[in-house]
Amino acid sequence: MIPPPELPRPQFPLLGPRITRAQAAVLDLSTTGDTLQKVNLADQDAIHAAIWTTIHAAGCSIGFGGYLEHRGIYKASSHFGKGAADRCIHLGIDLWAEAGHPVYAPVDGVIHSLAMNAMPLDYGATIILEHDTPAGSFWTLYGHLSERDLHWNPGDRIPAGTPFCHLGERHENGGWVPHLHIQVILDIGGYRGDFPGVATMAEKEKWASCCPNPMCLIEFAA
Repeated sequence: MIPPPELPRPQFPLLGPRITRAQAAVLDLSTTGDTLQKVNLADQDAIHAAIWTTIHAAGCSIGFGGYLEHRGIYKASSHFGKGAADRCIHLGIDLWAEAGHPVYAPVDGVIHSLAMNAMPLDYGATIILEHDTPAGSFWTLYGHLSERDLHWNPGDRIPAGTPFCHLGERHENGGWVPHLHIQVILDIGGYRGDFPGVATMAEKEKWASCCPNPMCLIEFAA
């Protein structure tokens, strides 16, 4: 088995130079977390209210978290399966901010692929960057974007610090409360413009080995 490349340190804050760590609340949207315990998980308005109540109660302006969380919110769509083998383990980090918030490339990359994944509660507008390092390549996926960000072409260079995409509105981000899904991928296989972002409980370790914690690439402003 080829060892994974050592991921570089971020060169630029993912959400831009004005969002500090003090402005960011850690959210727990798991089945055992407090945020969504009394919320109808099929009601995006209720989810939106619960998330922003938690963020504001912490005196913050954005929220983040979710790597390998066991979540119940995916039961609202058949996209994640039906029955005991439902996909429920979140493989990325979510950053919750207002629609239209810019997202900056944390490290140098090129556009690998992009797509509109329009199935209900899918990624919506999606961009994947490819990053080359001396130890090998890896990829980062950005989901739930604005459709206007799909103007790039595969091969376009995206230097670190480029504001290359924005959080999408519900009609273009798969129907979700506006947020960014970022995911690190060590082996993208034949996927283009898409990659599984949620795994079954039985395959948690398999997918975690391919998709390490993206927090290594997420930096806030000083």
